[in-house]
Amino acid sequence: MKIRGRFAILSGILFLTVLLFSAPIRVQKPAADDLLVLNNVTVVDVRTGVLQPEQTVILERNHIASVGPSKSTKYPRNAPSVNCRSLFLIPGLWDMHVHLVFGDWFPDAQEISLPLFVANGVTDVRDMGSELDIVQGWRNEIEAGRLIGPRIYTSGPMLDGPKPRFPSSIGIATPEDAHRAVANLKRQGADFIKLQSLIPRQAVFAIAEEAKKQEIAFEGHVPDAVRASEMSAAGMKSFEHLIGIFEGSSTAEDELLKGNKTEGRFLATYDPARAAALASILAKNQTWQCPTLVWERGGNLIDVSDFSKDTRVKYVPESWKNKTWKRFTEEITQGYGTDDLATRKKFIGKELEVVGMLHKNGVPFLAGTDTPAGVHIFPGFSLHEELQRFVAAGFTPLEALQTATINPARFFGMENQTGTVEKGKLADLVLLSRNPLEDIANTQRIAGVILNGRYFYRAELDSMLGRVEAAAQASN
Repeated sequence: MKIRGRFAILSGILFLTVLLFSAPIRVQKPAADDLLVLNNVTVVDVRTGVLQPEQTVILERNHIASVGPSKSTKYPRNAPSVNCRSLFLIPGLWDMHVHLVFGDWFPDAQEISLPLFVANGVTDVRDMGSELDIVQGWRNEIEAGRLIGPRIYTSGPMLDGPKPRFPSSIGIATPEDAHRAVANLKRQGADFIKLQSLIPRQAVFAIAEEAKKQEIAFEGHVPDAVRASEMSAAGMKSFEHLIGIFEGSSTAEDELLKGNKTEGRFLATYDPARAAALASILAKNQTWQCPTLVWERGGNLIDVSDFSKDTRVKYVPESWKNKTWKRFTEEITQGYGTDDLATRKKFIGKELEVVGMLHKNGVPFLAGTDTPAGVHIFPGFSLHEELQRFVAAGFTPLEALQTATINPARFFGMENQTGTVEKGKLADLVLLSRNPLEDIANTQRIAGVILNGRYFYRAELDSMLGRVEAAAQASN
């Protein structure tokens, strides 16, 4: 994706002096205004977990120009600088499962979701189902510097069965529908294809076939009529919400493919040997998992959760609470959330156990929240909770942090551009006042955010949150 705007990469201005003989071509050095210097900062190496104290990081426009010891790094005396002593520098965070424009379900999302991501250090998002033309418009405005928001990678509308349950969806009844939809989305500029749950079996494999032909990834739900092992073998790049995992770990998998999936049945028929065999397949094929653990917990506890005193509610318009969240609540309670509370609590614990098992067996993971889709998921804020859930599943704080930094970069084949604090990478960074490798909850201790080279200090982030609160109240 091409990066433009105030901090975009500019080709050097060439000055050619012509005398009797042509003089050498020289590239103009960047002016001090093109630089930002972060002094005395501790850089967190998210590959290895090594802390590099007393570093100077020089940003040139929207890239990292250099990283080196503060004692020996030189830069123009008049360059703007920030004293970052006692602060920790990590790459910008990714939320790998969001919905930005979900039909008419999230009005005013431009004024709510986008700034909430940035204020929480989320500099990139994978949009798993939205109105493509609107999201593309937002992306263009963000790239041009006219709108503050994260970088966006989007599927556009989701592919679902003949009668989709959600907005921003395309109904798929036949293999012909599948071929046509994938080709059209690729032509319209979608970054990947998102699958929902109700697609007929033959159409699912037609999607896989057409996606391979169009050279576009397909990701999302393992459809109800297909095994997780089959989707992994077909090249599906990521599974969301652990869909397909418990089915594939069950002694009753054949029956579960026909319907009647409940947490109680998953627990009663769970087979560790089958789970291990599936983990081996997913690891071999490097089928990524985005389990949305906060969403899973919220859905299972929706009838016993009280968010009335949650301070984050002030950032949410009434229409989201009373209309959209109500729709999702009904979808949950009338759909899969039919087991008793004790069973659902047991299942939440089992999900963490299975995530830990998959991780130990080499299955790669991504952090995603399904924001703002119901059960009190909050754009930006909930990503930090997601990282804590990974730690609860047995990940180290470093491994949890990787699910929102270097792992998404690897997923998108962008490790040479982003995901770490290194020379040449995009200047998407977060300054923390505490060490996230000691306690992953410290990712919430945000002292500043650098988005595409633009530095937002804490007071600016607080002002950003204030504007979101005002926008939420104004829409009520």
